[in-house]
Amino acid sequence: MIPDRVAEHLQGPSFIQVATRNADLRPGHAHVVGAVVHDDRETVTFFVHETRAKRIVDDLEQNGRVALEAAQASHEAYQLKGRYVSSRPSSEEEYAVQESYKKRIVEGLMQFFPEELAKPIAGVESEYRPSIAITFRVEEVFLQTPGPGAGTKMET
Repeated sequence: MIPDRVAEHLQGPSFIQVATRNADLRPGHAHVVGAVVHDDRETVTFFVHETRAKRIVDDLEQNGRVALEAAQASHEAYQLKGRYVSSRPSSEEEYAVQESYKKRIVEGLMQFFPEELAKPIAGVESEYRPSIAITFRVEEVFLQTPGPGAGTKMET
């Protein structure tokens, strides 16, 4: 089960990235525009722009392993590792989730930067449609916040 704090953290304002690898162990990476923790607290759906998602989905179809990392400007960070379940085009409801995510990123950054800097840093003006919704089952969660506990596996 995904811990409450990690589920909250994925709602933002966290910078989220996905990492994969292909059959030859070559890494793949993409920025994520929002994520949803499902009611079962074991699966997560995240959203990647279609142009970047092709490589990610290809990797996932080859080996099924995924790592999702979420970090806030405050340095609080977590990594979720698991196994690919499915991918499909994002729905209109999911685009609303992505809009909300982008808004929270800007609001979070405005604690540190003026709005005219926060928006470009957050990438809110970059295109995110069309996007692909990628779902995976979380098997492990790690604390990644810098400090003595960084890298430790959390109880799920």
